[in-house]
Amino acid sequence: MIKFILFSVIVGWIICSPTLLLFRVLHAETPPIKPWFKKAVLLKSYQQSFDWLTPWDKREIRTQSGMALVVNLPLSKKSETSKKADKKTLYLLTTAEMVADATLIEVTRKDIRQPFQAKLVLMDYAANLALLNIENSNFWDGLNPIKWSPVKNKSKVDAIDVYSFKIKSAHKWEIESGTIQLMTVGHRRVSDAWFPILKLNGFSKARQGYPLLQENEAVGMILETDKRKAIPTQMLLEFLEHAGKATYNSLAHRGFSWRELPQPSTADYFKIPPALPGIWISRVLPYGTGSEVLKHGDYLTKIGKWRLSHDAIIEHPEWGHSLFDLLFLDQLKVGDPLDLDIIRDGEAMILHTKVSAYKDDGRTVPLKRVGYTPRYLIQGGFLFQELTANYLSMWGANWRSRAPVRLRLFLEKNKTVLMGNNLNDESELQSAKSAQRFVLVTQVIPDQINIGYQKLSNAIVQQINGQEIRRLKDVEEAFLNPDKGFHRIDFLPGSDRLSAVLPVEGLNQSNQRIKSNFRIPKLQSY
Repeated sequence: MIKFILFSVIVGWIICSPTLLLFRVLHAETPPIKPWFKKAVLLKSYQQSFDWLTPWDKREIRTQSGMALVVNLPLSKKSETSKKADKKTLYLLTTAEMVADATLIEVTRKDIRQPFQAKLVLMDYAANLALLNIENSNFWDGLNPIKWSPVKNKSKVDAIDVYSFKIKSAHKWEIESGTIQLMTVGHRRVSDAWFPILKLNGFSKARQGYPLLQENEAVGMILETDKRKAIPTQMLLEFLEHAGKATYNSLAHRGFSWRELPQPSTADYFKIPPALPGIWISRVLPYGTGSEVLKHGDYLTKIGKWRLSHDAIIEHPEWGHSLFDLLFLDQLKVGDPLDLDIIRDGEAMILHTKVSAYKDDGRTVPLKRVGYTPRYLIQGGFLFQELTANYLSMWGANWRSRAPVRLRLFLEKNKTVLMGNNLNDESELQSAKSAQRFVLVTQVIPDQINIGYQKLSNAIVQQINGQEIRRLKDVEEAFLNPDKGFHRIDFLPGSDRLSAVLPVEGLNQSNQRIKSNFRIPKLQSY
């Protein structure tokens, strides 16, 4: 009898399994592609960045191909009654990397061969998002904005299956399938920003700006093909909401760096109970959530209603165990009131603050910036520039290991920016806007006035004519006050030389010779 029952179960499973498999295949139906001809367009950008070694020149033009998605900004309260998409309210959404430093942006519709020129309206380089507009109203005829849906947790039936496009030509679009690996927090290193992202499996042809589809709904946009990353709907909608306001704010972001307690003596010094779960605030940023109230050495145990583990993990209501930054996906938005539970000097307290956004302010060595002209000044062939990540990137993709060590070490200063200080008053806010920079002589452009100095490069400037140099503007001011007919430039120890001297007499003539001989449009730019 038992054998018969076991045999029946096995036979039943064999018979039912194909049916269940067929049901799953039918349920996970590939989305139709035709409707997307009216929601997505092909994008080609011609990009030309500045050459930061010779900052008055530009590098060779490079091209990128991807996609842009038709979107509209959230309706204002006055226009909520009108549900019909107006041409004037439609824009194109793509990645910032697609259009950064672009001299020309071409957009092609599936049904119109003629390309249109797009113009950049807004770019959030930290979030890797950009908004484009096309002035030719004919382009928008028949196009419809995407209706976004929140991405579903992969634990739900068929939610793991996602799709995007595989475009072989302007007229041959196909669907490509993949899966969700996990929802996590990604670190965008060029801007030192932490935002929620989706990690994907299976995609090989989907490029930047392509839509991510789940159960035939748009749930995100592909950011990086080779790394298979996408930004989820919730972050895209936050970007569009902020873009529709008079003053744009970036996405919600943490306002501090953290570490696990390095050793028991640190806990003893800051009077932190050793068994209490939480994270140690190692640095307060000049922006972001908590930056106005936290201090270096605080021990953060709770963000809102979410308790923190020793490794900054919280229990997200949708995605489970996650890094606390995932709360900025859908639980915490810019402007929301927020309580932070901390231990400070051995006392438990609750700090009241608001969720705030990422900003690119206050760093001693500015991170990569796009859309800005390099700042420089030339005196007697000495090329003065501020140390930036853009300049360091001239040593190639591996500049973090190839750039001169003494310059890379100054990046460590970014890790102590405003440590222990909070931007609570006007003077401190002004200080953040005019943060100290490192000024260096990047090279000496050959001229008779600078013979003997022409091998000097990447020398950090300490003083000029006795005046301390804290930013590029100080260089111009210092050259107005020569000492006994000479300009003396003092460098930080470790440079090729400790000082250089230029005569006042003949300096203006030298500047004009250099400008003419090397075809430099301007001797200064800032």
